[in-house]
Amino acid sequence: MTYIDNNKDDTFYLGFDLSTQQLKCLAITQNLKIVHSETVEFDKDLPHYGTQKGVFINNERIESPVAMWLEALDLVLTKYKSANFPLDRVQAISGSCQQHGSVYWSKQAPNLLKKGIKNGETTTLIEQLYPMAFTRLTAPNWQDHSTGSQCQQLETLTGGPSKMANITGSRAHFRFTGSQILKIAQEEPETYAITDTITLVSNFLSSILCGKLIPLEEADCCGMNLYDIPKRDFNRDLTQYIDTEASNNSHNPKNNKTLVEKLLGPPIKCGFTPHNLGPIGTYFIKKFGFKKDCNIFPFTGDNLATICSLPLQQNDILVSLGTSTTVLLVTNQYHPSPNYHFFIHPAIQNTYMGMICYCNGALARERIRDELNKNHNLPTSNSWELFNKAILDKDVDTSNELGVYFPLSEIVPSVSPVTKRIIFDKTTGEIDHEVKQFINKSHDAKNIVESQALSCRVRISPLLNNSVKENKSTNKKVTVSFDYDKDIPLAQFLHKRPNRAFFVGGASKNDAIVTKFAQILGATEGNYRLDTPNSCALGGCYLALWSDLYKKEIISSKFDVFLQEKFPWNELEHICNSNTDIWNEYNNKIVPLSRLESSL
Repeated sequence: MTYIDNNKDDTFYLGFDLSTQQLKCLAITQNLKIVHSETVEFDKDLPHYGTQKGVFINNERIESPVAMWLEALDLVLTKYKSANFPLDRVQAISGSCQQHGSVYWSKQAPNLLKKGIKNGETTTLIEQLYPMAFTRLTAPNWQDHSTGSQCQQLETLTGGPSKMANITGSRAHFRFTGSQILKIAQEEPETYAITDTITLVSNFLSSILCGKLIPLEEADCCGMNLYDIPKRDFNRDLTQYIDTEASNNSHNPKNNKTLVEKLLGPPIKCGFTPHNLGPIGTYFIKKFGFKKDCNIFPFTGDNLATICSLPLQQNDILVSLGTSTTVLLVTNQYHPSPNYHFFIHPAIQNTYMGMICYCNGALARERIRDELNKNHNLPTSNSWELFNKAILDKDVDTSNELGVYFPLSEIVPSVSPVTKRIIFDKTTGEIDHEVKQFINKSHDAKNIVESQALSCRVRISPLLNNSVKENKSTNKKVTVSFDYDKDIPLAQFLHKRPNRAFFVGGASKNDAIVTKFAQILGATEGNYRLDTPNSCALGGCYLALWSDLYKKEIISSKFDVFLQEKFPWNELEHICNSNTDIWNEYNNKIVPLSRLESSL
């Protein structure tokens, strides 16, 4: 696609997104207008690596070839150059990368990165760096499930999943980088011993662009199960345990760096003022025409970049209604749980991103939809007409009903596949009895959406500031339990609401589903819907723009204030304002949901 340069005075900001299956690069102007995009699809554009959906799969072991990422970076910028895009007017670059992956560098890497172009414009990143700069030619991918033993070791060391979550923001997970590094130290001791530097994918890409090794970025560092989030430092017990394991397995333990040294020391702190990593490397200046003072700013993780692609401020939520359901929340409340994740916010001071992931989203709803359609002999089984009608139909009375529908094992709550329906006492909230079926499938359609939205509501409640007046009439003796939060007064769930809710994903296009979610979540300042195919790369663009303007003292506002003022609000669809009376109607379903989940 040829770039049409309509305004010679425009300056540009690039945002990269190195995901599992592709590398995307997005360009915006100083006015936040998207002007160009190029993508490299790994399986399609680089088929010689033989990846399947961007990875190598060997049973539970799932990894990506590092060389493929190097070649993809050359190729995506070549596409920009072929499109006649003026890369010499790019002021700054940032971006996002798939979280939890790790890249292993040799002692030769710093010199190889520094050398830049050797043979004019004919050289490539692979010729310059591969394989000499790396001790391991593949990077563990977030889908990897081969670290069960290492996860158990790290959780045992910290005192269990709750304590691990309190320290690192998450319990130990297969994909998290700490367990991956520990596995390599134990099972590949020779490789680990000769590894001089370990990066995440995010600072791998920023290192390539800068032509020097760049330390970790703090927000992405929170996805390692190694970083003590409250103390904002690596947890010494966890890093020293890996050091000990590495030493015990190495034939040459005295010649090995500590893990923290391999990670290049403390990460780059987030949330105060932007950190300039330096100008783009000589290679990119000579080969692609970038100017010498084009600055690189820290890259972060993909989910973290997503919340930077929208004007999310404290107490705002982003709800992704896809195959699964994911809730991202900007909060100043550090309230971790083994069932979800906490990260330091990449750009807002003293703020976190909470992340709650559900396995059962669209799949569960589609099963109920299909059953409902089958009962009505609909010729088009995938029609949502009957399902949507039931959701908003006041004559479908579910006021004393509740159900959970988990065709897949669920993360939140952590249970095996199960479907369960109950009738409860509307006065007390206690379960009256269980039923095999409700009156008809219309009740299931309404109940599944209500229970999914209500689950989101009760999980985000502890992470919100008080935003509405407390209900003084609530029985203070009534308590509820969700996940690892036991016997919490019901009153705490009746006066906390998000400020704004932003809905994305396939089901957000369904008016009935998104309206019911909006009613139950009860955002006090409006509900919005948008299509976000470029969210990760766009978050990188916004971070690059804000960082560059802030460093040049053109602006003085913090990131969230800047984006709130400059954001193209016309691209968002305002769905509705929440109705307090309708929100209150669901208060009496919190107790039965607690009791129902406790019975699973």
